[in-house]
Amino acid sequence: MITRGRLSYPPYLQLATLKLAKGRSPAEIGLRRWTVTDHSAVLGHGEEVFAAASERLLTWRAHAHARVRAERLGNLVRLHFGPTTSSCLILREERTATRTTLVYGTLPVHVESGEEAFLIELAPDGTVTGRVIAFSRHAWWLAKLGGPVARAVQRWANRRYVAGMRP
Repeated sequence: MITRGRLSYPPYLQLATLKLAKGRSPAEIGLRRWTVTDHSAVLGHGEEVFAAASERLLTWRAHAHARVRAERLGNLVRLHFGPTTSSCLILREERTATRTTLVYGTLPVHVESGEEAFLIELAPDGTVTGRVIAFSRHAWWLAKLGGPVARAVQRWANRRYVAGMRP
């Protein structure tokens, strides 16, 4: 069951992923003891690629590419990956002529504690870039026990999310 609880990380860190995306350092925004992951890739060129990539992100097909099934109910989303189900609160979802943004934060029933931002940008030269940036800590006992494996899975998923944005 998805509940409308508090985020599983401190309120002062809400939307910190967007600050990281703008170039702020983890230490400067209070993320010294958090793991930060950041992956980006060129998705292609032109407005058609940007529109298609944005559609893939906002309809959860980028997540499906990483074998994550998403169930959305308003601003709440339940993510299913393997034997786990994790709940998040969507903090920002917006689309402009040159940028699409989706940010969600973890709720207490998530295997990790933290936040993840998905960005698609159309540069003036027509280059379309997809990016996933996150900060997290293990919250589930099994993730804590298998820390290095859990981090490797997270990096794998981030690469797959970005690849899944590609039309």
